[in-house]
Amino acid sequence: MKTFDCNGLIPAIVIPFKSDFSIDEEVLRKYINHISKSDIKALAINTDAGESHLLSNNEKKRIVSIVSEKLKGNIPLVCGISGTNTKDVVEFGKELKDLGVDAFLVFSHPLLRGEKNKDNAIIQYHSEISKIGLPIIIFQLQQELGGVEYNPETLKGLVEIKNVIAIKEASFDALKFKETVEFLNSLEKKIIILTGNDNFIPESFILGADGALIGFGSIFTDMQVQMIKNIKKRNYQEGFLIYKKIENICRLCFSSPVRNYRVRMKEVLVKQGIFKNSVVKPPLLPISDEEKQMIYSIMPK
Repeated sequence: MKTFDCNGLIPAIVIPFKSDFSIDEEVLRKYINHISKSDIKALAINTDAGESHLLSNNEKKRIVSIVSEKLKGNIPLVCGISGTNTKDVVEFGKELKDLGVDAFLVFSHPLLRGEKNKDNAIIQYHSEISKIGLPIIIFQLQQELGGVEYNPETLKGLVEIKNVIAIKEASFDALKFKETVEFLNSLEKKIIILTGNDNFIPESFILGADGALIGFGSIFTDMQVQMIKNIKKRNYQEGFLIYKKIENICRLCFSSPVRNYRVRMKEVLVKQGIFKNSVVKPPLLPISDEEKQMIYSIMPK
């Protein structure tokens, strides 16, 4: 099984759309050229940031094809994977593997929420996906964004699956993150811990993160790469000085309603001349001109 270095930044990118909500392939290629110049460890597509739950399977495959072609194998490609049932997810995963995906970020099925004891349904779901033969990143996501948070026994069962190499922890709760890190470090099998907590990115590394798989990595990517490198080297002052430049825009992007973080980050890319517009797929909505101006006013110079 092919593995890769996750100890750094893995941006989960937003996707440009035209006014008719189709993928703007020209802009997507331009965006991949731009973001891949940064020293990122991998690139994540078809994720929550990429509006994956609003995309058809054909759209997801098209995004994989375009991004894989642009990366040319120089940067590993992580792909979010989800579906209506286990069989469909596995079959679709095989197609994505053939298109050039290097690893899966597995969205737990929304039906699999709420179990307080060891949840064999969640473990079996991930086990079936692991048979595709690619590395798996399990995903603990806050329920406000439609995710599932795992109890310790379920988490232990997930870690023990052969192809599981990492977890993206995105509870957006610092205490939950700290407890999860401590529990994972107590297990015999060690996996990479990726923060998905855009609301405390630098602090995540002090609390034990190895890397970051984050939607906010879609913008100001190079600054975040440098921030992470400094903090991992314990150059905390330099790392936090870099973060201070983008902290306000991060807080605004992930303010309530948190679902609007996608369109807010697209507005940053519009202002930077990378995106033509900030279109998101319905039922997501545009933001007001007032909020756009607020974003522009706090962008780092």
